[in-house]
Amino acid sequence: MTIQPRYKELARPIALELQRNFRLFPQHICLISGAPRSGTSALCEWLGRQRTVSVFSESRILLAVHKFMEEAFRFKNLDGDGEKIAKLARRLVFDYYSNSRILLGKKLLVDKEPLEPIAFPSREYAEFIINVKKILPDVKLLFAIRDPVATIWSMSRRTWGESLVAQESQRFTLEEYAENWCSCAHLAAQLFSDKNTYIVQFGRLVNDPGNESRKIFDFLNIRNGFPFQPRQTHEIGFSNDERRKILQIVQPQLEELECQGMTNLVQ
Repeated sequence: MTIQPRYKELARPIALELQRNFRLFPQHICLISGAPRSGTSALCEWLGRQRTVSVFSESRILLAVHKFMEEAFRFKNLDGDGEKIAKLARRLVFDYYSNSRILLGKKLLVDKEPLEPIAFPSREYAEFIINVKKILPDVKLLFAIRDPVATIWSMSRRTWGESLVAQESQRFTLEEYAENWCSCAHLAAQLFSDKNTYIVQFGRLVNDPGNESRKIFDFLNIRNGFPFQPRQTHEIGFSNDERRKILQIVQPQLEELECQGMTNLVQ
């Protein structure tokens, strides 16, 4: 009974060395992003159950190399070396993934990075997506968008900052949560026509998991996958006044999304 775990323990460093030396990475990489509490974790967990997929949930390596690129391009003598900087960042990303987990036999690597103000204190959400695409030109992006009222309610139920070193947890105001949703919704509208981006309307995935799962599998080239299985959501506890306030703030972005064909977001 103890032979198999012992075998895996001995085989792990050999497998890691093999994939490092021969650069045996999955052929495709996907980033899951969007506003926090918009279904990114559920997407990550679901895709992680697929046989050919390896998931890194909020590894932070893409965020770290984004910061590296932003800092590098502040200086004139580095600004002209964009491809060289992107190549260095790309190598760092692949080295991190290949040193962290055995990826042999996997076809798709998935990482998740929600666009939230603790991880992005300067709110440079669009710049992050742009830099990820520079580092990984063929990356597939699943960008989640969800009912703003439900999303903001879920945001308000937790504290933020636990993933940072020596950082006290924080909460934000209702207006700040709504502004975060608006920024991500605006970005979703901008990304709608990008061929390597699929906008996941989380409400549709929950209400029609069969069809939406097939569309996502086609986008990611996943064969014989298990469809998404919705879970029961929590009751929203906002007062009528709070709900009206949220909808007033997000209305311009709802109209912007509607122009792109994303309708019925508010349940």
